[in-house]
Amino acid sequence: MGTLTEIESATELLPKEQQRELLLFLLERLRADGPPLPEPRVFSDEQMKAWMDEDEADMWRFQAGT
Repeated sequence: MGTLTEIESATELLPKEQQRELLLFLLERLRADGPPLPEPRVFSDEQMKAWMDEDEADMWRFQAGT
């Protein structure tokens, strides 16, 4: 298998579970070879509550059609 087209064709013949395994393998390789992921962001409880309140208000406006 030398070309991407050949690899894609062979991948289509794999059962779905093996396709998933291949995808996870490729993701692990890309992560290992790439730059490090950024650190997770930390939000305060107040920020989270404000976003949830805003989201809920938007939902009520959407459901009301306004």
